[in-house]
Amino acid sequence: MPGVLGAAKIRAILRLGLLNMRRLFLVAAFLASTSASAQTHCLPGETDLLSGLVGSTEGGFSGDKILSLCADRSSPPFGQISYRFGRQGAVELEYTAPRDGFFFADEQSPSPRSTIYSLYFRKGGITYAVTECMGMLCGIRDVKLMVFDGKRTIASLDSEPDRFEVNTSIDKIKGRIVKTRTSGLNYDEN
Repeated sequence: MPGVLGAAKIRAILRLGLLNMRRLFLVAAFLASTSASAQTHCLPGETDLLSGLVGSTEGGFSGDKILSLCADRSSPPFGQISYRFGRQGAVELEYTAPRDGFFFADEQSPSPRSTIYSLYFRKGGITYAVTECMGMLCGIRDVKLMVFDGKRTIASLDSEPDRFEVNTSIDKIKGRIVKTRTSGLNYDEN
């Protein structure tokens, strides 16, 4: 009998250890999900395609504005996509397709080993482009918000790598509200 009692104690200890590991995993998963979702302008019921802090990288990162692309469903084709920009809880600019018009998709290859994908729209004569660079010369994922007046760049805000999450790459955002069109804009600042 002592061997059976010892085995029961061992099983109880293992169960307790697994239970504690599950609790630890659930807490870690909760913290990860709340930190990512805290940096978004997506509304309840929308899918967060990409969201996070953007700002200037001159002299180190400084930025407190959030860029979000949100959709009506989790995978393409999307029936509605919303662009939102501003401080947490204070959206400064919102553009929703199809309500406000269309988004346009563009891609450029500044080198044989990198491609810049963009999703852009025009509002009041200004073009707002969310770009994502993929390839050897731009890191794994480099998201920017670029603003143009005509062909002149008037703002270029980089994503803060540790506080920006891409759930759906820009090149995968498709639907009847996204038209493919060459922008003629220069997304490559190098």
